[in-house]
Amino acid sequence: MDSEKEKTGEIIQGTSQFSSLIRTLIQWYLPNRGIFLTENAASLARSFFAKHTQYSSPKRLRTSLHDDQNPVTERKCSGSVPLDLLWEILSRVPAKSIVRSRSVSKLWSSVTTNPYFINSFPTRSSKPCVLLVFQKGETLFVFSFPQHQNPINPYSQVERYEVINPNNRHFACSNSVHGLICFETSKKLVIWNPTMRRFLTLPEPENSSLRYVRGFLGYDPIECQYKVLSFLTDQGIRVLTVRAQESWRMIEANPLHLPAPTKGYAQCINGILYYEAFCGLTLKHAIMSFDLRFETFNLIEFPMNDHIRGLLVPYEGRLALVNSMHTGVEIWIMEDEENQKWSFKHVMYPISVKIWRTLYLKGVTDDGELVYTPRSLSKSFHVVYFDLKRESIRETKFKGIACDLFRKLKGLGFGPLNDLGVFPNHIESLLSL
Repeated sequence: MDSEKEKTGEIIQGTSQFSSLIRTLIQWYLPNRGIFLTENAASLARSFFAKHTQYSSPKRLRTSLHDDQNPVTERKCSGSVPLDLLWEILSRVPAKSIVRSRSVSKLWSSVTTNPYFINSFPTRSSKPCVLLVFQKGETLFVFSFPQHQNPINPYSQVERYEVINPNNRHFACSNSVHGLICFETSKKLVIWNPTMRRFLTLPEPENSSLRYVRGFLGYDPIECQYKVLSFLTDQGIRVLTVRAQESWRMIEANPLHLPAPTKGYAQCINGILYYEAFCGLTLKHAIMSFDLRFETFNLIEFPMNDHIRGLLVPYEGRLALVNSMHTGVEIWIMEDEENQKWSFKHVMYPISVKIWRTLYLKGVTDDGELVYTPRSLSKSFHVVYFDLKRESIRETKFKGIACDLFRKLKGLGFGPLNDLGVFPNHIESLLSL
């Protein structure tokens, strides 16, 4: 019994600087040595590992440790706390706690850097948030606030940090894609992981004199791969798989097209990248889809004549076009992409028209709410969510984001801060760039 208490004490002491959730779960399970998991939890764990034995098998994970792993240390970590339980615990803590936990032991580092753990973490643990970003010089000011804020307490706390963004990069026409955001300059594309606060500058094409027309970031959920689709002047289309140790690959633009200048972002939905394009010799304005897995294109006709004001958005897992007007919203939803069949509905705003004149549509939440924000940032910031099904709104206000003291310390002046990047549905990612 004393030996068991000593082991427990060592483990608890070793993790005291990390997430309180880890400590709580370990303290709860360790006294019940031999019955670490309830029947339902054990069944869930067995099912979990059966599906993903290639990456997550405890045997494979143990053998992946360095040969100089201390057997006593490993016994304390994996003997008292089963590997499957450790996996389940770590998959439920915030990303910043996981990053810190990698220094606990080689076993913890091996678990949290496992490819399957990294790929599955956003969908298992990360709660969507709204990311607000603006730039002053080389400094990016990043604000993160919860997307599903309780409206009872309208003023919410905001997480804020700063990160250096050299070379005058600006946001590309891609939204937050599975936790990553794309920047671009005239000749470079840069991937940013806001969770890890790191940038990855993608390699330049072979002819460095070429200039980018546009770059799009997408994510293939089947192969768990990020890919970048880029258009260069007079050089066709190229694709690069992020972190795959490969060069840009030329692909055929079939049908022939170029990306259209647009006020909105490209959208990645279930492994398909959608963006507006000019097609053929007649420069017909249409929607282009790009299958990230098979790297094939498909042309989609606009469902309406007046398509200039329509904004491409993901809506309940499908492509949609939203026209946000002063009195209400028109939305076309793709019901059958193969046969290009759309549904249409018009929803009136439930409040005064004057409020919507100062707000701009920035995207759609995973629950199907349209997200509206101001174009500029003053001393406070507010987000309005419009639920098309319930025809209702909710509003969340954030105070002190750009207060006088903050502006003075950062040299931001006292006027409105424009050129904001607003990214709904942003999730945490553990991918190391």
